[in-house]
Amino acid sequence: MAAAVIDDTTKTIRSIERAIDVLACFDHATPQLSVTDLQKRTGLSRPTLYRILATLTGKGVIRSFGEPQRFALGYEASRLGANWIGQDDFVRAARPVLTRLWKETGETVALFVAVENSKKICIEELQSTQALTFTRGVGFMEDLETGASGKAMLAFTDEASSDPAFDDVRRTGVRVSEGEIIEGAVAVAAPVFDRNGAIKGSVCVFGPEVRLSDNRRRDCIDRVRSASEDISRTLGYGSAVASAAE
Repeated sequence: MAAAVIDDTTKTIRSIERAIDVLACFDHATPQLSVTDLQKRTGLSRPTLYRILATLTGKGVIRSFGEPQRFALGYEASRLGANWIGQDDFVRAARPVLTRLWKETGETVALFVAVENSKKICIEELQSTQALTFTRGVGFMEDLETGASGKAMLAFTDEASSDPAFDDVRRTGVRVSEGEIIEGAVAVAAPVFDRNGAIKGSVCVFGPEVRLSDNRRRDCIDRVRSASEDISRTLGYGSAVASAAE
């Protein structure tokens, strides 16, 4: 049987085009949108938009939350994105620990990796269910040197190995930032290593400063550090060293 050829005359499926238009509305500047927001951006009628949202939610590509109802990219979107950049295995290995950290802290938890051009990208995020919260969104990308999540990785790269600006990360295993990206937000991040001891990514908790202060901040630091160690062990970190010593 001859393979199908796709050319300019091939008819498209309108419902799929509309679903993609809806997904394209979510970006790092607007990771959460209401139905009204989506309607303004897409020009779709409410009945059509609700059908698309119900379908995408049922497939896990987006998720709904809050009152009034809002939408954001869901776990299936993060899986597809992670698979596209070759990090699907990493997300699967990290997800149980991220879920535990999310339950322990009650704050937004995210997983980042470094990509080309000195950037970092969020490949998994579990948003806090509290009323006052911060979120970056799956697919959010920015400079690697910006924020705790990037600096936790950058500290263990060759180019920053002797930079004193990263001594605190190398000494304590965590990086804390206050208002560096979002005013009033605190981020706590720790590096994750692969089985060869190379930096794989970073795990991060972020939330409002009014909650992440004093004892609660120290508790988050301990839990983020523990989570990064657990994910690293899941990836085999330490096993290569142990095998070489035997």
